[in-house]
Amino acid sequence: MLTVHERSERLRALPTVVVRAVLAELGIRRTLVSGLRPVVGTGTLAGPVRTLRYLPAREDVPGSPVARRAVETLQEGEILVVDALECTGAAVFGDMMAARAQRLGAAGVVADGAVRDVPGMRGVGLPVWARGLHPDPSSVALVPWEADVAVRCGGCLVQPGDWILADDEAVLVIPAALLDELLARAPGQAAAEDFSQRLLAAGWALDEAYPLPQDMRTHLSRFLRDGTVPVPHRTDES
Repeated sequence: MLTVHERSERLRALPTVVVRAVLAELGIRRTLVSGLRPVVGTGTLAGPVRTLRYLPAREDVPGSPVARRAVETLQEGEILVVDALECTGAAVFGDMMAARAQRLGAAGVVADGAVRDVPGMRGVGLPVWARGLHPDPSSVALVPWEADVAVRCGGCLVQPGDWILADDEAVLVIPAALLDELLARAPGQAAAEDFSQRLLAAGWALDEAYPLPQDMRTHLSRFLRDGTVPVPHRTDES
């Protein structure tokens, strides 16, 4: 049985484009979180999900400690996914929360809303993906409502225990029940894509190299054994 850390490391090594393709093979296509971008950190973020949900503020509804409690209970390797209603008129995360989450060992934050204190967050180093930036605190527009419930993030359903994979290209939600099967399948998909790139570099035409035709599968097996790439019978110049 793989640990959370081992699963995270294996998932982090995979491009989102490969993971998206494998999820589609498994029948799950509504996995793309739209409209978010990396604000702090580059590279790849992967880990299990905790959730935090905001609702619109109203004058007669008092503030709530839910957001602080959600951060305080983060555990090693977890990613806090924040449903902030796509609101970019107030920030739901900043450098103080980032510092505490980092100290607790959290892997990062994915916020469907705005964040602030970016220079401070960069100093902390916790990876953060968000919809936008805003200098005002969340209380001017939002109230933290509940944690560890199903939320909406970038148009996707996200449940506690799901997994997130985020890189410079995309943010994906991975159902927890499919993670191990995905981790088993994805290296083969990644190897096929690498082999297609090698075929193109060797002079094969697109239709001959990608998507990898069935008649190239025997060559793929040899490539995985010893790195051999077949040479086409003709060149582009011929």
